[in-house]
Amino acid sequence: MSEERNPREQETLVDVAAMIIAAYQMVVGDYVVRATCNKVTKHYHITLPDVARAAGKFYSILARDADGTNFIQVQDQDESECWQGDYVLNAPCESILLYSDGLKWWDCSKAITGKATTGQPK
Repeated sequence: MSEERNPREQETLVDVAAMIIAAYQMVVGDYVVRATCNKVTKHYHITLPDVARAAGKFYSILARDADGTNFIQVQDQDESECWQGDYVLNAPCESILLYSDGLKWWDCSKAITGKATTGQPK
């Protein structure tokens, strides 16, 4: 039985970034997200794709123009194991790199870059 897929839910990596300015529900194909958050857009949430459907994939999220009042909050769908709290990106160019193993979201920022994730769970 074939499964219908959303065109944005690609099986292969594509050279496209989701540019967002408001609350956003990521889909499996949103590997790169660039979020603008400022006094016009205000604070908003980005919700990760379903952890099981995203198995084996990395997701890069970067907040542009964020600050302590106007920030991005990255959340799961309350289905992943051991979620330690939403990530808050509240400074320009704060970012997070997440990996899904199908059951849990892993913060890979430090392992890959050698630096701790700038956005910390809150």
